[in-house]
Amino acid sequence: MQQPTVNITMPVFNRYAMTQRTITALRQSSDTIPFTFTVVDNGSDAALVAKLKEFHGTGLINKLFLLPRNMGIPCACNIGWIMTDAPFYLKIDNDMLVQDPDWLVKLFTLWSHGERLSTFGPAWSKEQQLASEGALETPDGTLGICMKNLPGAVIFVPKAVSDILGRWNEDYGLYGAEDGDYGARMKSVGFPQYYYLAHELVQDLGRDEKPEDRDYVLDRGTEHKSLFFDEKGGTGLFKLNNYLFTYHIRNPKVPLRYTVADVDENCKVRLKEDKAYAPVREALELCKIQMDRARASKDPDKIFRDEFQEGLRGILRERGQAWD
Repeated sequence: MQQPTVNITMPVFNRYAMTQRTITALRQSSDTIPFTFTVVDNGSDAALVAKLKEFHGTGLINKLFLLPRNMGIPCACNIGWIMTDAPFYLKIDNDMLVQDPDWLVKLFTLWSHGERLSTFGPAWSKEQQLASEGALETPDGTLGICMKNLPGAVIFVPKAVSDILGRWNEDYGLYGAEDGDYGARMKSVGFPQYYYLAHELVQDLGRDEKPEDRDYVLDRGTEHKSLFFDEKGGTGLFKLNNYLFTYHIRNPKVPLRYTVADVDENCKVRLKEDKAYAPVREALELCKIQMDRARASKDPDKIFRDEFQEGLRGILRERGQAWD
């Protein structure tokens, strides 16, 4: 197999029928742009795991990694990202149905009109794509400007960007913040985020999925709220990180929490928490304490002052995480 240009990684958790449909459709893609297709299963039911092994055996999936339990989207996607070296990484969710065999060619062609240090993600309507000023009209379509964060459903990240910013942040729980966090880091260093009009290339099957028809149960609402405020009303982890990146306090190239210790002949992955992550956890806990105290004080605006921010930067600097 020739060296891939694109590392396509799909995280999977259940959705037995939908996952098979999306994998089969993706495999109809043109190989004009060479790609490796990796699936990382996040502890799905046995029936789907067996089907994924079958797909791997027939070559429908190039690389398969099976996690013992649901480790969350960032961890699963980072495994796929790390295990294939390629100039470009593309994450696609298992509810995204590729409709155009030339989708990769069209994505690359459109993205090439923008800046090299940029990311590229889906807008689900023309209104969303053009919501911010500055859209680039090109002979190959419109590059919309994203001012917040790109949705992670079908997102494209050049290696030139990840060499600077790293991969998905594993600070969070199972769901809810990996794309928002990457967007915050992109904004912090001034890299553009571009929109393409997604419905011309892929269909979002998840939008039409009814809760009662799902073969999994997730309480995403509660977890999403906790990203902004904890159960006591304190600063949520995403809100804290967004602040640290925005004010250039925390280094935007975040270290990963988990490393791959082993992959056996049955594609089962054994993970371990990297010892280097402990200082990250400690730094975030200490920064949260300072942030909560400041917000609860008679002078909550102190969080915007240099001396307060330098105090947090000192906490991070002692643990190798400061923006220096």
